[in-house]
Amino acid sequence: MLAGAASAALVPALAPSAARAARRKVPFGAAIQFNLMDGAPAYRQLFVEHCDLVMPMNALKFNLLRPTREVWNFEPADKVVDFALANGKTSRGTCHVWWGATPDWAKAIESPSEAERVLVEHIETVGDRYKGKLLGWDVVNEVVANDPLYENRSLRDTYWLRTLGPRHIPLAFKAAANADPKAQLAINEYDLEYKGPHYDERRTIILSIVRQLQDANVKIDAVGLQGHLYADKVIDVDALERFHRDLDALGIKLLVTELDVIDWKSPPDPQSQDKTAATLVSRFLDSLFAVKPPELVIAWGLTDRYSWINDVMPRPDGAPSRPLPFDRQLAAKPWFEVIEKRLSAA
Repeated sequence: MLAGAASAALVPALAPSAARAARRKVPFGAAIQFNLMDGAPAYRQLFVEHCDLVMPMNALKFNLLRPTREVWNFEPADKVVDFALANGKTSRGTCHVWWGATPDWAKAIESPSEAERVLVEHIETVGDRYKGKLLGWDVVNEVVANDPLYENRSLRDTYWLRTLGPRHIPLAFKAAANADPKAQLAINEYDLEYKGPHYDERRTIILSIVRQLQDANVKIDAVGLQGHLYADKVIDVDALERFHRDLDALGIKLLVTELDVIDWKSPPDPQSQDKTAATLVSRFLDSLFAVKPPELVIAWGLTDRYSWINDVMPRPDGAPSRPLPFDRQLAAKPWFEVIEKRLSAA
């Protein structure tokens, strides 16, 4: 036997998922729904086979972690994080502060000093529990006003803004940094990808928040682009490139955190939907990679079988939505190949 052949025989062949991970230069991950994990082994295996990162979709949100002031419920989040780590994956957390996940008991607090104590206690307790297990956190999520120009305001009208003012943002970042100094801390936002004054303003506001945090010596490491891509909106390649360059000049990383496709205004057949999705994802990623690779790319789920879009934004024509990189039968779609090629060529 040749020496080279003998040596090769001692090296085990890479499993398909390990081979993919070895090829990728930018990690790919997805959010998983903890309540589906027990009864769907094929669903769990999809994440094991195709992801470098697996994260809780909802289980780390304030209202689910702490449904009442006296009760903490870490079991669902622990389940996902432990699953990820046991399978050699990384994980991350979303999110400490989000208007859509503030529990009613917290919103009933009228005293600013008490609200501050509750917010800091929550972030530090959760951050400390997962210290060393998570790469980082979306510290504040969707804090920018939905339509800043129409509303004539920069920040979304939320309980935390009304009670604590804009200082709730640095307050949250400071608490997150205190709990886990090594975690990557991000501000996460939607509608930063498209063309038009509305989207220009949203990008401007995010950059302003980042600069204000930096000027105050508050730790912030990254901006998360959710990446909910609409078939009927135009991705502004030039503006995204500028936005990425501006962040890079500030030393801020760029993450893709919730990638999926809202195809409700594309032709109602799977081939057309998949072609539209592949085009959107390719254009989106190309605009980001033109500057430098993002830190990671995360899909908001993996299979069309389980997606928020099916319930919240269904197609008006009644045709099934195809929002994610794997179909309802768990088969890869064309835009998963777009991701694989782009993340491997970075």
